[in-house]
Amino acid sequence: MTDKPTIAIAGAGIGGLTAAVALKKAGLTATLYEQAPELGEVGAGLTITPNATRILDGLGLDAAMAAMADATPHVGALDWKTGERVEYTPRGADVYLKAYGAVTRHVHRADLHDALMAALQPRANQIHTAHQLQTVKQSAGGIELGFTNGQTAQCDVLIGCDGIKSAVRDALFPTEPPRFTGYVAWRAVVERKHAPRVNLDPHFASYVADGKMFGRYPLRHGNVINCVAMAKRDSAGDESWTARDDVNNVLKEFEGWHRDVIDIIKAIPADGCFRWSLHTRKALDSWVDGRVTLLGDAAHPMTPFLGMGAALAIEDAAVLGRCFGKYGPDWDAALAAYQAARLERGNAIFARSISQGERLFGTGASKHHRSPGFGLDDLYRYDALSVDI
Repeated sequence: MTDKPTIAIAGAGIGGLTAAVALKKAGLTATLYEQAPELGEVGAGLTITPNATRILDGLGLDAAMAAMADATPHVGALDWKTGERVEYTPRGADVYLKAYGAVTRHVHRADLHDALMAALQPRANQIHTAHQLQTVKQSAGGIELGFTNGQTAQCDVLIGCDGIKSAVRDALFPTEPPRFTGYVAWRAVVERKHAPRVNLDPHFASYVADGKMFGRYPLRHGNVINCVAMAKRDSAGDESWTARDDVNNVLKEFEGWHRDVIDIIKAIPADGCFRWSLHTRKALDSWVDGRVTLLGDAAHPMTPFLGMGAALAIEDAAVLGRCFGKYGPDWDAALAAYQAARLERGNAIFARSISQGERLFGTGASKHHRSPGFGLDDLYRYDALSVDI
């Protein structure tokens, strides 16, 4: 067994890059293979909850994260038609630090991606774009990866960070095609100057009616607004993060909603409205097959109803990096420890998010709606940097 196993990561999104940074901290260099022709993240907001913030701070991104956004000052639920407060929860740095030891921030996905790249400081040939994974062949001596561009690569360990349509999962794990959840979402980032009347107090606001929901929060210190509109649907359309739609379709869907909701939708650029059919897959009994493991949505494809998808991938990455730091060249022990530490939590939160969606979109949901983050204290207190491995 070599002193340092060669590690490949399929996918260079938030989960893959965080894993690479965590492995770097453990003294290992991972090679990343990304199917997109160019490296980067599409425009969208992310909720970085305390359980993720403490990890990113621990990986040396504390200054970068603080520059992206202040601690979320307040969150609330608003009436979908009148805009009146249904619930309002003051937050801010002091409240978060006292309760969880770390804050929640709302950041632009591309900004976090850039910060992770800066922390990684990738060496030449560490990240390969236009490499869509096609085959994974394991043997006693290692793994051979085959890509649709005809290239091949060798490694000792493979980490699948390639999302809900994971080629790694499909190649080695009991699986099935992604299934439609019954929800469709439209997402966009709009310039604040194009929606100047919108009241951004509370900072993170959700509006809920039976079968529909609209959420919004500012990014980049209030210069842009991230929004997500959701509705129940009988049919899915494509499972895609980047499929565009006509803004008029969203306006029609939310006709009669509060003025702030309508103003934000009207401010969406014509080419900046993305339709996302929410899909998921079954939970797995194991995330490890020989020299291969899964991370993030490849392991537990999260619905967005807890706002924890990115946070769970960041947790996975932190624990995986610690396991390799502890067990060194013994990749078998590292992967076993990673699964033992993460499988139960990942699958439990995966199931909890689905249940949350059913509660949010059920009959009478608007009468019982609570502020975003309500009831998630146990999730926020989890510390991936100290959990037993």
